[in-house]
Amino acid sequence: MKHLLLLVWMALQVGIAPIPASVRAPEPGESIQLSVQPLRQSKITSCGPAVLAMAYQYAYPSAGISEHEILAYAERQGWYTETKYPYTSPANMLNIVRHYTENFLSGQVHSSQQGLELLARELRRGNPIIIDALVRLEDRASGAHFVLVTGLSVAPDNRFAVTLTYLDPLIGEEKRAPYYGEAGLWNAWYRNGDPGGAGWWMVIPVPLPLDMPLRLGEYLAI
Repeated sequence: MKHLLLLVWMALQVGIAPIPASVRAPEPGESIQLSVQPLRQSKITSCGPAVLAMAYQYAYPSAGISEHEILAYAERQGWYTETKYPYTSPANMLNIVRHYTENFLSGQVHSSQQGLELLARELRRGNPIIIDALVRLEDRASGAHFVLVTGLSVAPDNRFAVTLTYLDPLIGEEKRAPYYGEAGLWNAWYRNGDPGGAGWWMVIPVPLPLDMPLRLGEYLAI
């Protein structure tokens, strides 16, 4: 059993997202909201470095990593190009985050149900989620845009009435949007047009407490 726990812990450290045997979808009346400090991107195309800064600062508040630092590093490596599409691709988001931590998870979801279960799972764990959506959720021509999902709520009498809260680095403020529908976040998440961006996500997990070996099974079952 200890060997299995060690293997799973190692998987978490290298960015492989283990799939729990059972993941609960959000329940009617469920509400989760994380308190993450908003950040406004410093350049019109620097949403990627901005959301990385927000997520990293939330997981490691004493680290003091700024968007400016991430942006400068990404530009030197050619992983952020201010005037050349896709500016920061999902693949290069992974390249950038590896410079700062190996403790990250990433993957792609391929259905609205998978996406909602993924968001619920990570929010229950206390982790905001970076996703690749659109500048204007209902407009595919508006361009791909990284945002940070920080909360969800489900109406008590309708499990399909799901509202998500997310931080939009373009304006440096919190927004709310339905998950389903033409102007919903799932639609924008799956149709963003970025190379490798459909359903793409990343999490920088909040470090587990020191009693992690005793609690890991509970953690994965959430």
